[in-house]
This record gives sequence, C-alpha cells and structure tokens, in this order.
Amino acid sequence: METTTEENIRIIFGLKLKKLRSDSKLSLQELSAKSGVSISYLNEIENGKKYPKPDKITELAKALDTTYDSLVSLKINKNLTPVVQVLNLKIINDFLFDTFGVDKSLLMSMMASAPTRLSALINSVFEIARNYNLQEEHFYFSCLRSYQEMNDNYFDDIEQAVESFRTESGIEHPEKLTADQYAQLLKDKFNYRLESTDFSDYPKLRGFRSAFVKGEHPTLLYNTRLTEQQKIFLFGKELGFAYMKIDKRPLTTSWLRVDSFDHVLNNFRSSYFAQALHVNKDLLNKDLEAFFANTTWKPEGIIALLEKYNASPEMLLQRVSNLLPKYFGFNELYFIRYSSKEPAKHLKEISKELHLSRNQVDLEYIISEQNYRRWVTKCLVHHLDTKRSDDDKSTHVDAVISTNDEGVEYLTISILRPMPELNNNANSVTIGFVLTDSVKKKINFLNDPALNIEKLGPMSELHYETPIALRKMREEEVRQSEYDRLARELQQPAAV
Repeated sequence: METTTEENIRIIFGLKLKKLRSDSKLSLQELSAKSGVSISYLNEIENGKKYPKPDKITELAKALDTTYDSLVSLKINKNLTPVVQVLNLKIINDFLFDTFGVDKSLLMSMMASAPTRLSALINSVFEIARNYNLQEEHFYFSCLRSYQEMNDNYFDDIEQAVESFRTESGIEHPEKLTADQYAQLLKDKFNYRLESTDFSDYPKLRGFRSAFVKGEHPTLLYNTRLTEQQKIFLFGKELGFAYMKIDKRPLTTSWLRVDSFDHVLNNFRSSYFAQALHVNKDLLNKDLEAFFANTTWKPEGIIALLEKYNASPEMLLQRVSNLLPKYFGFNELYFIRYSSKEPAKHLKEISKELHLSRNQVDLEYIISEQNYRRWVTKCLVHHLDTKRSDDDKSTHVDAVISTNDEGVEYLTISILRPMPELNNNANSVTIGFVLTDSVKKKINFLNDPALNIEKLGPMSELHYETPIALRKMREEEVRQSEYDRLARELQQPAAV
C-alpha cells in the first residue's frame, strides 16, 4: 500500500494540519475563527475523513502562516515520518484495518500524538517476530485465529450465503450431496472444468490435493487418491470461492506460498462455506441435543454422526465448533488438529488450532490455559494411538474429563483416523470445552466413569510443563515479593 492512495492523502493532510495547529498553539475554535472553516469540518479534516477544496486550503494556509504548496505537499516533517512508515506496512494494511474494524485515521491520529514511541512499539513487535523465526504466513494465520475468536467462530454472513446458494440451486435442507453432485454444480453454475490426475507429470505436486488454474473455464485438477469426503470438502470450497466471488485465493492445496492476509482469510471463508453447505446447522443442532441427552458416554455416537453426514472428522468437529458457542452457549472451547506423514512425529506439531476463552486480556492466563489444552489433547490422542495397530484403518474416538491447576474442568473429545490416501498416516482432531455450570446442565453423561482421565494411564512422557515465559514471569513475581518483604522490614524502626 502506498501513501498516494486517496485515503492516505486525506490522513496525511489531516495530520499535518493538526500538527501545524498544535505548533501554533491554536484551538479548533481559534483556527475556525481565523480561517472561516467550521469547527465540525476542521475536525473531519484532521481525522482524515475529508479533504478540503482549494479555497479552504488557501484560507487554512493563511491562518497557519504557511503556504498552500507546503500544506498540500506529501512531504512531512521527521516527527510524522513513523506514521507514514506504518501506513505503508503491507502486513498491517493486509488485515488490521478492514478485517479487525480498526479505524485507520483514528490509529494514525493516536500515533501522531506520540509517533516515535508507537512506531518503536510496532517495530519491536516485528523484530521479536523475526528473532523467533515467526514467518509472515505464520503471523497471518495467528491473526486469522484471533479473528475467529473475536467472532466466536460463527459468521452469519457466510451462513446466509450458504442458505441463498441452497435456495438458488434447489438443494433441499435434508438432502446430503455426493462429491459427484458438487462437481456437477461447479460445472453447471460456474463453468468449471474438473480433471482427476495423479500429477505424474509434476512430481513436486504429487502429494497435493488440488491445483486451480484461472481462466474463462476455471480448471480444477484434483488428486486421484482423494477420498469421497476429501472431494466433498474440496468441491464445496470451490463453490464457496465461486459463489462469494472470491478472487484472492490460494491456487493449490497444500499452499505453495502465502501472498497476503486476504488469501488466508478468503481460504477460511470458503472452507467455512463448504462445511456449512454440507453439514446443515439445523439438523446438526438437533443431533447434538440428542447426543448430549445420553446418560452415558457413547463414542459410537460420534462415529454415527460422521457416517450420517458423510463428513471427515475435521469437517464435523469444525462445524460443531461453529454451532456450540452460538446455539448452546459453550463459549469457552478449543479445537486442535495434529497431523503428519510420520506417526512418530504425530504429537510434535499442531497443524491447526482455535481457542475461545473467557479471558482475552490476561496474557498469563491465556498462555497457561492454552498450554493446558494442548497437553490434555496430546495425552488423549496418545492414548488413542496406543490402542490401534499399524495396519488399523478404523476410526477411534474417546473422551475424558480433566481439571487444570486452577480447578477448571474440561470435557475433551478426540477422533483419530488414519489417512493413508496421501501418505498422511496419522490425523487427529480434538474439541474440548470448559464445563461451566450452564454447560453441565446441557450434558447428561458427565458422571459416566468411562470419562475418568485415569484411564489414560501414566502420562509422564507427556507431562504438563509451564511455558518458559510464564515460569520466568512467576519467578520474577516471587523475587519481587521477596524484595518487597525485605524493603518493608528495613523500613521498620529497630527494636529497642
């Protein structure tokens, strides 16, 4: 993004005007009296909302004892240089202002009050990111998670788009479409050309699920080894891209590169569309109510839902994570996916996660809570993995109730399903939620002994460690407390 955009020109002019007025020690009322420009209009100019006409600029220049050319020039003094630097940061403009609803002119106005300090703060954040090898795409995905959490992972505009698409396409609500039917919708409604391929001519892409080529006849090449459920999700996502008229998007699955936050956000939106299209919210809400009404824990109930909706474990639990906060009041939940090509590395890296929390301000609490959630997920998935043999292709489901160090109870449910189609031999998805009083009233099987965490056996290899940063904070608190005690004792009068 460049400073020469119309919006940025307005912002820079407003900041220069405000700086000149401040340097001249003039109030808005005084500048209004000297220039003949109304106070309300001056306020809009300084906030980057309006750009004055030439005659107004002339009067303002006279009132501020400067020239017309100097006032309209994009050249700025060194005090405002950090503001323009932030305006031109691609990573900021890609997501901060539009996605998170931050008012750009307001932020710039705040920066103008202390530009060097705030610019230094922003630069420090990026420097920390670089020092910890936080790549730009990782930053984008972190921001996407924050965006999901800010909206409780439910997006009404996409839900409405799905309903409109169903109506326009004549899809009845109870109807469960096959991959072939989704493919036909892409061909009929959006002129797609679909081709199955093993990517043999492109060895570097052989592990990819798909490649999209733009054109008058959009072409989607998809891997011959995809399962029915994988094709359902892939074709549903393409319907989302096409129906919502999304142009900025990744062209391959997996991604070749992440060009901007728009690509990350739009990929999420089309994925949400695919899940909402295939797993009807009204039907799933009824099924979840019935599942929670059971008086005993029934893992086969989860498997039955997978079969009923012909959905992958990830699609099902992602859809559940959309609906639980909105319709059941489960506002403190998390979703974690582990996957890797080598089972031995399965529990080393998280490939996707989402955390909805009651406390979005206390950093120490957030770090501790998320670390605990990862730990209990790792324990449960490890338990599921030890129950199956190397050639076991069946789906395993289990759940436990656990309590963290602060006495907060969780119900955690994990699904482990081998996925040999693309050499992904270990894939698990987990959803968990805090057992608040309101949640406990909605789930009848919480007293089932089958949910006892002790069944996981010894967990020393996967023990819960406090993050290094959090441990350091606590150590500093202890040292500060000890110093405070020392200071108090030294300030006491000596005993006679």
